[in-house]
Amino acid sequence: MSKNKRRFFTVQDMVLIAVFTALIAICSWITVPAAAGQIPFTLQTFAVFVTAGLLGAKRASVSVVIYILLGMAGIPVFSGFTGGLGVIVGPTGGYIIGFIFTTIIIGVGMQTAKKKRKAIRIAISSASMILGDAVCFLVGTIWFMVLTNTNITGALTLCVIPFIIPDIIKIIAASIVVDRLKKYV
Repeated sequence: MSKNKRRFFTVQDMVLIAVFTALIAICSWITVPAAAGQIPFTLQTFAVFVTAGLLGAKRASVSVVIYILLGMAGIPVFSGFTGGLGVIVGPTGGYIIGFIFTTIIIGVGMQTAKKKRKAIRIAISSASMILGDAVCFLVGTIWFMVLTNTNITGALTLCVIPFIIPDIIKIIAASIVVDRLKKYV
């Protein structure tokens, strides 16, 4: 291998991917049970937003895929200290799969914002997190509707509406964290 060829991932990349995979798992364990539904409030999406904002699309997507594979293998990395294929193929699995799309959207947004002024960078970061979250909601809600035979009104009531305010708070917090830590990653 010539010196000019870059490896797919450097050792630093691999360490960051591992650290952020662990961060997503730890944040998924921080749970507040939802009063009206099967989907708990967690800091999991916050961790996905921060991971994508700091690592970019490629490394963040790999981090999320590893997180999903660990969970599918039975390691209890999902909310409620659960794991196994049953979580992914269950009613809430679409939200976890949606994280892959979320990281791509946020990562591309962050790349676009890279050389912009701070205010524009934060605005693009926040907008990409909102879009990424919306896509995650879309994938997860469709998945939930299909598996539970729930209509759109029921699915929105259970799976989206209760999470809008908490996710806005997570997006604001993640945008601040990403802006402050980006220079170190």
